Amino acid sequence: MTGFAEALGQVAALLFVVAAVGWGASALLVPPGGRAERIAWGFAVGLTLTGLSVPLAFALRLHPGWLPFLILAALVVLPARILRLRGQTVSEPSAPLDGVSAILGLVLVAGVALYALKALTEPMWANDFVAIWGLKGKTFFAEGRVPERLFLWKALTFTHPEYPLGIPFLYAGIAYLLGRWDDHAMALLFPLIQVATLLALFGWLRRRGATPPLALAAAALLSQFEPLYRGFTTGMADVPLSLALLLFGTSLCDRVDRTDPGASRRLVLASLVCAGTKNEGLFFVAAGLVVAAFSSLFRRGVFARAAALIVLPAALVAAAHRLLRGHLPLSDFDFSLLRRPGELADRVGETLATVVRGTPPLAVIGLAALAALIAAGRGSSAGTRLLALAACGLSAYLFLPALAVAGPAWLVETAFFRTTAALAPLVAAGVAVRLIPLWSR
Repeated sequence: MTGFAEALGQVAALLFVVAAVGWGASALLVPPGGRAERIAWGFAVGLTLTGLSVPLAFALRLHPGWLPFLILAALVVLPARILRLRGQTVSEPSAPLDGVSAILGLVLVAGVALYALKALTEPMWANDFVAIWGLKGKTFFAEGRVPERLFLWKALTFTHPEYPLGIPFLYAGIAYLLGRWDDHAMALLFPLIQVATLLALFGWLRRRGATPPLALAAAALLSQFEPLYRGFTTGMADVPLSLALLLFGTSLCDRVDRTDPGASRRLVLASLVCAGTKNEGLFFVAAGLVVAAFSSLFRRGVFARAAALIVLPAALVAAAHRLLRGHLPLSDFDFSLLRRPGELADRVGETLATVVRGTPPLAVIGLAALAALIAAGRGSSAGTRLLALAACGLSAYLFLPALAVAGPAWLVETAFFRTTAALAPLVAAGVAVRLIPLWSR
């Protein structure tokens, strides 16, 4: 039997290989100079390839594992080396580190270490991991296929067959690379996703002109955000979705602002990852389309191209799921309530009342501080887009409990505060980029 320390080292080694492959492919996405962003995007690419290697192996009747992964790696890395972004170097503006930056760096490292401790203390145990994401991933790994019973048997409706399969494929892919299913050592994935999120946030803010203290402050505060980075969320979809939303929002801003040639490619990948992670990923893609439309009202031709980059990857993911499992409705929601406005209004009121009752006083103080930071920020189109995207997500999370089959209170109490926590990186980026003129004085 493999000891935990040995197993953890093996998972760390294979994730390092995955990240190294992603680093090679990220030359196609991130211009030279953005090292922090390139690490983050490279890790996202590596995880995407790991997940895609499983359905590829099933379709080609190959044994899942290193061979399908390396085939995909070669198909992506070799063209990336040839077509890598050249000419325009996008670098993070240089500035000397000071005592404040050093303290903030220590706070950030402490946040990462604390989450790692929470994530690795015991095997992944959250209810949605055991009943949905982990169960599907372990089934794919054990059976070497995607069994139809997951979508057809009524006894398995608790697994939510309508959910995207990106995370279960990722779990199965890691298990195939490891050679066994180990839901304790595999939890290392989640602190590494946190690190990738913090690097993406820091690197993007620096490229947008933020000083090191401002960029570090945003990343340090995010690293300490316990509603997102805690033991309960380890194994669930919210932490991966938070990274996907940050990558989607920042790449959307870069594409609209035309900051660099790789923005379009990053937007394509981010859209694909969002759609494959959770159902609401498709909603955020649609919200991004609306944000892009408003941002491009007076810029001829910009919106049409951005719309294709936003929609087509997500549509491809949705079509692949439809082909694999057929049409599956969202079983938790009763959309017939949309035709009964009176009852729906009562349910919306119940939702809001439950949210207010369930919000702890400390969270109210935090929200007040957040509102003050937003008010203090200067006009920033990028910040406005990011906050608008987050606001769309919050509005959806506030409205959906009204449609819940089990009632608004049930969905608010079991999911609302956890799912809204995934918006934190997006909000952190939006608030911080608005503070750049103020902080630079």
